[in-house]
Amino acid sequence: MRWVTVAVVLMLVAALIAPVVAGSDERYSYITVEDVTIQLVKEHAIVTVNYQIDDGIGLLVLLLGKSDLKRKVLDILNFEDAKIQSIDLEHAVVLVNNASNDYGQGSYWFPEHKFEVVVPSLTVITPHDTKYYANVSEFTGGLGYFSTD
Repeated sequence: MRWVTVAVVLMLVAALIAPVVAGSDERYSYITVEDVTIQLVKEHAIVTVNYQIDDGIGLLVLLLGKSDLKRKVLDILNFEDAKIQSIDLEHAVVLVNNASNDYGQGSYWFPEHKFEVVVPSLTVITPHDTKYYANVSEFTGGLGYFSTD
């Protein structure tokens, strides 16, 4: 009976650390992205991602820790110099330092960006405007904006 328990635990752990599985374009391993919001503040970005985790995996994440979930969320977002600020089983908040180029005098440029999944709903918020995009895996063309203290 003990070997059955060990086998079940090993199967669940394998599912947790398995590479990306085939499925919908919004899916990355056991995570399905629902929406992403990027709030641009000077040269930094605060990125909020809402997602769903496959049934059964949530319990493993709670039992084994969130390190794999954190890594996968950062992989999905695909930003350099990104740090998880908060994370749970439904969403994460990520701080991205130097997400935009600072051209001085309050002028910034958020460059093109590629996500590792198709994002069903992307919202990009600047100090003076909000842009909405649907079903995108890339934010093309970049975006210029002004930001003051």
